[in-house]
Amino acid sequence: MTRRTLNLIELGLSLTYVMVPIIAFSLAGYIRFQSGYFAHVPTDSRFSYVVWVFVVALVWTLVVKQIGLHKVEAITRLHTGIAATTKAITYTMVVVLALLFFDRHIQFSRLFVSLGCFLMFVFSLLVLCLLRTVLFSRRSLLKRRLRIAILGADDYAARIAHHLESHPLRAIEVVCFVSLNHQTDAIDNRPVLESTRVGDIVDTFHCGEILIAQPLDRFNELRDVLKKLRHLCVPVRMVLGIDQGCFLPERIFNFYGLPLVDASPYPVDTIGYAIGKRVFDIAFSAAVLLVALPAMAIIAIAIKLTSPGPVLFSQERVGLNGKRFKMFKFRTMYVQDSNSSDIRHTVRNDPRVTRLGKLLRKASLDECPQFFNVLKGDMSVVGPRPELTFYAEKFRHEIPAYMARHNVKCGITGMAQINGLRGSDTSIRQRIEHDLYYLRNWSMILDVKIILQTLFKGLASKNAY
Repeated sequence: MTRRTLNLIELGLSLTYVMVPIIAFSLAGYIRFQSGYFAHVPTDSRFSYVVWVFVVALVWTLVVKQIGLHKVEAITRLHTGIAATTKAITYTMVVVLALLFFDRHIQFSRLFVSLGCFLMFVFSLLVLCLLRTVLFSRRSLLKRRLRIAILGADDYAARIAHHLESHPLRAIEVVCFVSLNHQTDAIDNRPVLESTRVGDIVDTFHCGEILIAQPLDRFNELRDVLKKLRHLCVPVRMVLGIDQGCFLPERIFNFYGLPLVDASPYPVDTIGYAIGKRVFDIAFSAAVLLVALPAMAIIAIAIKLTSPGPVLFSQERVGLNGKRFKMFKFRTMYVQDSNSSDIRHTVRNDPRVTRLGKLLRKASLDECPQFFNVLKGDMSVVGPRPELTFYAEKFRHEIPAYMARHNVKCGITGMAQINGLRGSDTSIRQRIEHDLYYLRNWSMILDVKIILQTLFKGLASKNAY
């Protein structure tokens, strides 16, 4: 995904740059005072040098961010990086020396400072060169083609397609265009769909993202366009224009010189979701499975002794971006044909459920194996509940914005569940409203709140059957 890729690269580059002065001045200190190459000078105050490294690292981080060395554009824009790196080190040293000038108790070896600055320069260039080599390598993840559809088929859309596909860093393929109202098609060598066929963008052309190519003076027409995209489950972004300056708030970002804005909430692209939530999911799921393993073993034995068939039951569900996966549960029903079970929700007093299964469902213990789905990456601990493929296809055409719930990973518990919306006899539309609230307001704090509320009132729900 365009935004997640940029965020992860820039996070890695920022963290690497933070380490540059720490490593450089640590090595400079070793060479100056401990290597034996230079005359030994007693250092009564090592604390002064610790303060120096801390202040340099702090100022350096701010300068790097201000100059933009941590941006992906720097990798492609800078020829060698020598001028930009020299500028950043100069600014850093001027600010640090100015901050420490009036403290007469702090003294430093001039050779230590000079050597540290030189090593910062060398290491910064190495970081830039190594990352550039990795990203431009044929084996780089960025060389995997990202399939994109563009809504618009005029000359403006054609220029945007050329801009995207000509960038050397990210392999992008504009697979198809969608002709909007009152447009003169300017696309010759690629499929141009009618606006009534937007569903084919995902179903037929398997695009991972959609860009809306509308000039700024036609943004008032976007309402009708967005309505047609509400049932799709891929990121939708708006191109704000080529060579037009614009303010970039949270939902607007610069994609290789092309300003884009998220037309709908898509927290999966944020660093907090991509890394923070994933780390939490792995740690939490591993802890739950470790604690629950004896109980799960007892449940498995009980299932095997009370009814014929396998211990675990797997069923196809729809997850992030509409991708299908096999969700695991403890088997709570008598063995039956999968073709019929995959198109039927469980109902209250369902005769297919075993006596043990009723107990497991009432306490939500049948959901425990889904923590393995979380470890695999198919699910999250918190998120919209995954739906059967049959019903997902049915609801996407009946309920506006239904597929937007797949813009985040599905979860074991979620907003709808802690509000009592479980089971087939609760309102699907109300469940979607809670899922969309979660999508728009996601944070790690909200996840923790949902988990705590699940423990206190969501596990043994009257609608768990």
